[in-house]
Formats: sequence, structure tokens, C-alpha cells
Amino acid sequence: MLKRYLSVIKIVDKDLRTGIEKSQINEKISSFNIKLADITIENLLSQKPIKIDFDEDDIISLYKKNKRLYIYFNPKPMHNNKFMPPKFDFNVNFNEKIVPPTPPKILLLDLSNENKGKFFWLFVLFFIDLALIWFFYFLYKKLKPLIKLKNEINKFSEGNLDIDTSAKGEDEISQVSNEFNNAIKKIRDLNSSRKLFLRNILHELKTPITKGKLISDTLDSSKRKDILQRAFLRLEYLLEEFVKLEELTSGQIELDKKEYRVVDLIDQALDILLVDREKIEIYSNPTKINVDYELFAISLKNLIDNAMKYNSKGKPEIVIKEDCLIIKNHGKPLKKTFEEYLQPFNREYESIDKGLGLGLYITDSIIKHHGFNLFYYYSNDYHIFKIQF
Repeated sequence: MLKRYLSVIKIVDKDLRTGIEKSQINEKISSFNIKLADITIENLLSQKPIKIDFDEDDIISLYKKNKRLYIYFNPKPMHNNKFMPPKFDFNVNFNEKIVPPTPPKILLLDLSNENKGKFFWLFVLFFIDLALIWFFYFLYKKLKPLIKLKNEINKFSEGNLDIDTSAKGEDEISQVSNEFNNAIKKIRDLNSSRKLFLRNILHELKTPITKGKLISDTLDSSKRKDILQRAFLRLEYLLEEFVKLEELTSGQIELDKKEYRVVDLIDQALDILLVDREKIEIYSNPTKINVDYELFAISLKNLIDNAMKYNSKGKPEIVIKEDCLIIKNHGKPLKKTFEEYLQPFNREYESIDKGLGLGLYITDSIIKHHGFNLFYYYSNDYHIFKIQF
């Protein structure tokens, strides 16, 4: 460091005495990473010099200000009026002694420390940028299958089975995507099998019903003929009802909503049940709601059927209000929680008169599909079902 400073001081001292401009001097000493300071020594007097071990006579002082290193050359006069430090030589080999007539005071700025810091932080920032770019690319490659999987799952939740979530790679996301794709394929196969099965069974059921209706028409008019014809009409209606319910639960039906009076929907439900209105106590109200006529009548039919089937005394009651419909009947408390009865096939045992336990499940599905809510209460020996509009 000392040799570098002395070499620069020798050049600067010579050029200053010959009147060379500072810009030219800076060009000469730029290779040493040093230049003439733009400030005067007075700006540094408030700073304490940095201790150095190569300048015993304090001819060279180092100052640090604003993280910049300044070199101050301050030669002291000798007794023979010559200005030259006793132990310093401006030559690199320290052989030739130069005694300037009027040695100038020189203030230099060492750029090496500053540049090193700049280069170091530039390198650090460049490395961080590269690391961030690589990390972003890595995340994008890893998350791309996950984004695709999320979009396909959204389609699947809307009932679309024609999706493909397959992904290339051996990472966990790709494995999950491929397994989900395999599951979708199996669901598609099962769905196709279900549709084929239902199509065949509905066809097989329609044939005997049609034949039964034709045969009943050939019979002589009698009470038995009327009962038989009503039975076949009910079977035909239940078959159509079953088809609609299957489409509803599979999400493949759109509701044909129109405004109807609630009392008319109740009459339709009673007609399906082949039940006289006198067997039900109805508290009417001119309330109207927007529903699918046939589907909503089916949901009411199931609730009324349960109310009549499990009524212990008196008549089941139907109360129509502006914001809800209440169906209630006397009976013993439920053996299980209401939520369990909302599940399909909830019977503890199956029988011809009790069915398979699909009634409440179907009713709840239709009511929710309309945007309504079904509530159940048991109070004062009454089973109370409430449809909140």
C-alpha cells in the first residue's frame, strides 16, 4: 500500500509543479485506483486520522469519511530549508532522492476500497437475482400441474366428467394428478354403466305397466277395474318420478321454475298419493313460490306420506305461512338423529310397507336444489317438518 501511495505522490507532485491540469493527472494515476480528492483537507480536520504503522513522521495521514478513504501527504520542512522526509524516497527502488523546492500538500482519494465494495454488492445482487429467477422457474414447473389439477377439479365439481388431469413427472403433485385422473376414468365408466342399467331397467318396467294398462282397459267396468287402472297409473307416475329424481341427484336436470300457489302444490302431492284432502288438516294461505311444479310436489308428497304413515292420533296438519310451510303429526320420538334419516337407505330393515328409506333423502335433495332449507323439530309429541322459503 505504501509503495502505491508513494508512486502516486511522486507523479502528482511532479505534475502539479509543472502546471498539468487535474483531469490529466487523474488519467495518469487512474491505473493505481487513486484520484485527486474533490474536497480540501479542511473538510477532514474534524475526523481523526487512521492509525498506520508505515509513517513514523506523520508525512502520510489516512482519513475516512462517508466510507471513503483519503490519503493526505503533508511533507515537513527540514533544518536546511529543504522539504524532504528523512526516511522516504519517491522512487520505487528508494535509491534516488528528490528534493522539491516547494513540496505541495496533496490530498488523494483511494478508489480501490470503494470499488471493491461496489463490485462485491453488485456480485451479491446479481447472484440473488439469478437465484430468484431460478427459484421462480422451479416453483412454476412444480406448481404448473397443481394449477391444472385445480382447474380440472373445478370442472369436476360442476359435474363435468370429461376432464384430463394426467401429468408427466415423478414428483408428488404429478402422482396425485395421475391418481385423480385414474379415479375420474373409473367414475366415468361407473356412470356409463349406471346409465345403461337404468335405461334397461326402466324399459323393462315400462313394458309390463303398458301391458297391464291395456289389459285393464279390456275389463268390464267395475270397482276392481278402477282400482287396477289407478294402480297402473300410479306405477307409471312413480317410474317417471324415479327418472326425474335420478337426473336431479346426478346433477343432470335443470329446474323449470315458475310461480305457483303452495296450496296447489299440496293438492298435486295428495293426487300423487291418491289421498283425499279430508284426511289432512290444511291451514291455507295464498303464499306463492317459484319452484319446479312436479319436483317440488314430489318432495311434499314424501313429507305428507311420512306424516300420515307415522301419525298416532288425529289428522296430520299442514300450515302454510308467508315464509315457510309446516307439516306436523303426532308420534313417538325418532330412534335416530334427524341427520341420519337424511342419508339414503337409512332403514334399520327393509320391508314392502316401509320402503328403502329414500324419502327424506330425496325430499332434502329437491328442497336444497330449490335453494330452500328443511328443518325438523320434536315438541309436545309432535313431529314438525318445516320448509323455510
